[in-house]
Amino acid sequence: MTQLQQFCSRILCVALVSIAFTAYTGFAQDKKPTPPVITFSGYVDTYYAFDNDITALPNQPAGARQFSFLGYVRNQFNLNTAQLTGTVVHDDYRAALTIAYGDLRNSAYVPLTRFNTLQQANGGFRLVDKLWIDGGFFMTHIGGESLLPKDNWFTLYSFATTNEPFYQAGVRLSYEGSLVQAQLHLLNGYGIFEDNNDSKSIGWFLGFTPSSQFTALISGIAGNEQPAGSPAATRIYNDLVLTYQPTDALTIRAEADLGLEEIPTLNRQYGSYLASFIALRYAIISNVFVSGRFEYVANANGSNGDIGIITSALRGTGYSASVEYRPIANSYIRAEVRALQFDNQYTLFTDASNRPTSSRLEGVVSLGVWF
Repeated sequence: MTQLQQFCSRILCVALVSIAFTAYTGFAQDKKPTPPVITFSGYVDTYYAFDNDITALPNQPAGARQFSFLGYVRNQFNLNTAQLTGTVVHDDYRAALTIAYGDLRNSAYVPLTRFNTLQQANGGFRLVDKLWIDGGFFMTHIGGESLLPKDNWFTLYSFATTNEPFYQAGVRLSYEGSLVQAQLHLLNGYGIFEDNNDSKSIGWFLGFTPSSQFTALISGIAGNEQPAGSPAATRIYNDLVLTYQPTDALTIRAEADLGLEEIPTLNRQYGSYLASFIALRYAIISNVFVSGRFEYVANANGSNGDIGIITSALRGTGYSASVEYRPIANSYIRAEVRALQFDNQYTLFTDASNRPTSSRLEGVVSLGVWF
């Protein structure tokens, strides 16, 4: 299976490069040079997080919190991200580079031997009409919540988002229409920049926007994600996101993730992973918003409940509420709380009496500004 995946990945890579070269050669002959638009932007998000879990994480800063790439350290003022972005945009080519520092970059990104400050670095060109090819380091194409707090309704990620890939490296072929958007990816792997084996993964994305009120997104990735030297195991990850805005003030979003992964120690049976959420956001006035979210996660192999994929085995629910005030269009102050409750067998947290528990109450106040 692994050899077949490698062969198909190489054929796909050659095909993408051939299509790009052939299309661009013919297209570029008829174009007149025009200057690109070059922009620079910055973003800072600071926070104060708290919870009733006193679990100490090994090899992490004091106060580091489980399942919390944002609001990562409790009981102190801290920095989610401080980043600078440069972009070049032209009718026929484009590029983007983001340098980032902060808890998000240090907690969500796998430790690397290189590229330790990069959030993204990619470039590409238009083949024909609405068809583009890009290569480099990207933020993920999967999920109903974005990497950055400013683009989300909540600072704390849902469990679905926590276990999705945040970033990726490879080449992307994309069609960017107003009604339909489509992407095909050839990637080093699931949530990595530097490859951890000789296999490549294939990603996909399909967006459907029939009106300004409704959007449907289907995305995923498939490949062998085991490190070199380990038995190969195919992971197939699928994501569905639906967004509906019935009025100017109200937006509703639902997401469902389904992951399957071979488990070599169980005669190649597939472990299953399911995560979902439904959330709504309501504008009380033009710059004050309230949001609520319910989430569910079930990460186990069949009924035995002790083999997890993506992350540790668990099953449970979460409830979140947030209030956000935007004094100006490019800033916010946001306060939110979340209650997590897992099945009693998953005692992942530690209460104030130093006893294991399956629940956690947490909150975060964050302030963000960008330009």
